[in-house]
Amino acid sequence: MSLVTSLVSGVVRKAVPSAAAAIGASYLLSKSMAAFTSPDAKPESARGMKPLYESHKPTTGLQKAVIAAGAALMGFGDPTDGTYIAALGDATSNGFFGKMREQMINDETGRRILKERPQISFTPEQWEALATLPEGSFGHAYYSQMRRNGISWSTRPPVRFVDNEEDAYMLLRYRQCHDFYHTVLDMDISVVEELAIKVFEWRQTGLPVGLIASAVGPLRLP
Repeated sequence: MSLVTSLVSGVVRKAVPSAAAAIGASYLLSKSMAAFTSPDAKPESARGMKPLYESHKPTTGLQKAVIAAGAALMGFGDPTDGTYIAALGDATSNGFFGKMREQMINDETGRRILKERPQISFTPEQWEALATLPEGSFGHAYYSQMRRNGISWSTRPPVRFVDNEEDAYMLLRYRQCHDFYHTVLDMDISVVEELAIKVFEWRQTGLPVGLIASAVGPLRLP
């Protein structure tokens, strides 16, 4: 590692997680998020920015850049917090769904998912029924992993900044499957494990959020 690289890495490690950076990123993100309550998204808007699906927040390229920058800084502070990582994924995924779409179209199950658009959800009875499945089954391992880490399948935020309805569904599906990857790869929740999951997701989907997180996240490690 060169001297310049060492210096830059040291500065990033010390400066980015600092209180000043956190406050600045929080302010940046809150200001940009405030723009999404503006009348721009209404049908009568002169800019014609109409929502394409229920949770859609129409945004300009500049707004997406601001959201991505703010979310990346806040996510760097705590890579295990999915809220900012989700916003980063929303803001950077437009135009990068080709690999995922091609894989799904070329697979019978993938085509069915795109057509029917199911969502991953459980009633309380269905959720507790997973605990009764045989040990070693995926359902039992998934239930145990979620209980062990104190997380819920229902906490994945909706997609907001993707400007295509089908792309938005694919990103939601990707997001809802995140905990499946933890189960399949037998990983809990820590900075190292979340970064490993992001590398896996990037290789599987081609979405830039995984590449960004796996490239920048290691700067948080000791």
